[in-house]
Amino acid sequence: MGTVKFRANKVAGWTYDTCTPVDGKGGVLRKNKCERAVQLAYSAYSGHLKAVQLIMEFPSDQAAKTTADRLSKLSSDAVTWRQDKAHSDYVYGKILSGASRKYVVVTIVTADKTAGEKAPGFHAYLQTDHTSYFRIRDATITS
Repeated sequence: MGTVKFRANKVAGWTYDTCTPVDGKGGVLRKNKCERAVQLAYSAYSGHLKAVQLIMEFPSDQAAKTTADRLSKLSSDAVTWRQDKAHSDYVYGKILSGASRKYVVVTIVTADKTAGEKAPGFHAYLQTDHTSYFRIRDATITS
């Protein structure tokens, strides 16, 4: 994204043939017919910042939008994510979610005091980077 650069390492990843492993309290993903999911874990700033990202596919753009809207109104237990890949004690801990085409991206970032000031920018860019990917990937090029 322009001249902004963050250095993060992918430390783990999981691919799910269904969304059952990441569907949390209330079954929002099941109710909106989530088809499959991936979960990615990142570490940055020598482990002082940790991120977990869920990317879920739905049958339609509308199903993804409905799910993202619903998730934004619920607590973090509406999705199940690898909490062992986040800090248990943190000064910054937030969740961002949004729909992009038929995908929903949920990004959880935690940071300790050392990376706390850098966390909001990192979080916003990581979320935007992955949601933008789906818009760009499916774009039609015309001449």
